[in-house]
Amino acid sequence: MVRRPLVPAFDSESVPLGEVLDQQVELLREAQRAGDPVAAQVLHGTGLSDQPGPLTRETAQLAVARDHGYADWAAAREQAGLVVDTRFEAAADAIQWGQLAALRDLLDTHPALTAMRSPFPHHAMLLHHVAANGIEVERQLQSPPNAPQIMRLLLERGAEPDALCDTYRGGRTQTTLVLLVSSCVPAAAGVQGALVEELCRGGAQVNGLDDDGAPLWTAVSFGYTEAAEALVGCGARVDNIVFHATLGDVAAVRGYFGADGQLKPAQLRIGATGPELPAAHLADYALIQAAGHGRREVVEFLLGRHPDLSVTEPFFGATARGAAEHQGYIEIAALIEARA
Repeated sequence: MVRRPLVPAFDSESVPLGEVLDQQVELLREAQRAGDPVAAQVLHGTGLSDQPGPLTRETAQLAVARDHGYADWAAAREQAGLVVDTRFEAAADAIQWGQLAALRDLLDTHPALTAMRSPFPHHAMLLHHVAANGIEVERQLQSPPNAPQIMRLLLERGAEPDALCDTYRGGRTQTTLVLLVSSCVPAAAGVQGALVEELCRGGAQVNGLDDDGAPLWTAVSFGYTEAAEALVGCGARVDNIVFHATLGDVAAVRGYFGADGQLKPAQLRIGATGPELPAAHLADYALIQAAGHGRREVVEFLLGRHPDLSVTEPFFGATARGAAEHQGYIEIAALIEARA
């Protein structure tokens, strides 16, 4: 039996949210006393440190509140009267631990679960939980090897592929697809690309809700090459020098330069509402992403165009050399350093 840290056990199908929170506070304190690594992960993930000695109730309360997306314990207690559906929680648990049969049984008995939302501030649906991003720390412990089959089951049972939730303060990019291609959990498990393909087959809009390339921009910016390649394989548009550089298409990258060796004029914005990239530095941004995605041939070509190696990309502040080093492309980082 897989152990489920910080998940209370209840006999009823519906429980007041306040009761769930109180139980989790005690479970967290017990886990910390027992040296359970999940307790340390929750404390770290909520901005609190795992101090020696027993965890105080006040610190545990703050950790549990933040874990669910509340500002503090008082804000969480204001929602104490909401109802937590324990069948939904069991289904979310089955998603994380890869219990496909258990999930299927729950959906057979309670088909409305795929349209249900968590009562916690992220308001994630079951499909969002597959992305393991923006939800509770203890719901991001792993992506199971059979995560694509789990996603397929949810989609077959009516899960909305492009439903939004309120992770990261909400907005038009909080779809399962965008959450997925920026999530380290399925990437580390080696299932991110397969999940992208499954989700797109299930109807997710590969170019984003606003047809602005948000999923591909996200995968590129977060350094997830497999996800970017999977999106392109599913039909995502590749229509700018940064995307072509990320994908390693040196012939296409060359085509953005004129016979005089200068970059052809262009305007480029990251998504519908993201930052506009200064036209004078588009080749520099392309170099950063080529370096961060291990595209040596593109890097060599762009280094020959006299780039500004001090330019940083707008999300993480990485230079081309920094992006290469962060992703482990040491030879590319050394190549850039040699041209500095």
